[in-house]
Amino acid sequence: MRNRSQAGAAFAVSARLFFVGLLACPAPAAAEGLGRVEIGQAAPDFTAMGADGHRHSLHAFAGRVVVLEWMSPVCPYTQLKYRSGAMQALQRQARRQGMVWLSIDTGAPGRPGYLSPSAAMAFARRRHSTVTAFLSDPDGKIGRLYGARTTPSFYIVGRDGRLAYQGAMDEDPGVDDAKGPNHVRDALDDLADGRAVRLPESRPYGCAVEY
Repeated sequence: MRNRSQAGAAFAVSARLFFVGLLACPAPAAAEGLGRVEIGQAAPDFTAMGADGHRHSLHAFAGRVVVLEWMSPVCPYTQLKYRSGAMQALQRQARRQGMVWLSIDTGAPGRPGYLSPSAAMAFARRRHSTVTAFLSDPDGKIGRLYGARTTPSFYIVGRDGRLAYQGAMDEDPGVDDAKGPNHVRDALDDLADGRAVRLPESRPYGCAVEY
């Protein structure tokens, strides 16, 4: 009985901390100059500096499925998905399926969510992230190009270079179960099997991207 009580107390503390974090998380707002890429349109090309010290371009991965993950290390929604291992499970799946995963931090120096290259590498090591590259978007050009509004949110580019999915990881921002319903996982499976994504778009949730 004591173990059950302790577990319940731990859950209550964890939930309280998570929802307190949500109160401090800026809500998505209409940012000026945001673009919009429709499903089926050619994904806009870009080049960005990675935390590994190399420049990475979308066109360099032509012919492969590419996942663009907008993230923020200070967003409680992002933190929950990484802390539970749900995000890393998707990254491992993408790697097994021969896909590319690019994490993107759209945060300028001085913003709470900004990660220097060394801090980004440390974050990846600490969270056992298996991304292809961790990209910095301090001027917000990539985010504006795709119309990214929240963290976490996802844009998946198919082998044909066209946008195949955009939206949220799942339907519940408070769920930390890596085995629960997952839009991104389903989209990756569809693309791995050579079929169109059955749910190509969903409504993203999370904290505002720091433009």
